[in-house]
Amino acid sequence: MTLQNKRPSGSPTHWDDVEVGDAVHLRRGGRLEHAGHVDNRTADGAVVWVVSEGGHRQLFHVADGFELSVADPEGDRHADN
Repeated sequence: MTLQNKRPSGSPTHWDDVEVGDAVHLRRGGRLEHAGHVDNRTADGAVVWVVSEGGHRQLFHVADGFELSVADPEGDRHADN
């Protein structure tokens, strides 16, 4: 499921459906660049903090150009690499 909704106006999108604890993938240009679990998010869904398996915590904003998707719960962590 892709959580980035495109708006015709070209305004920034929001990741409204992602929840704290969700395993997520962040892709840019179709390429998987980051994976981890959502550690926190803003109420408006514009910003999420993702913690990788190695423990690195990183902030992502919808305007950064990433497509955020919930990882497959059956989980092939290396899919699309």
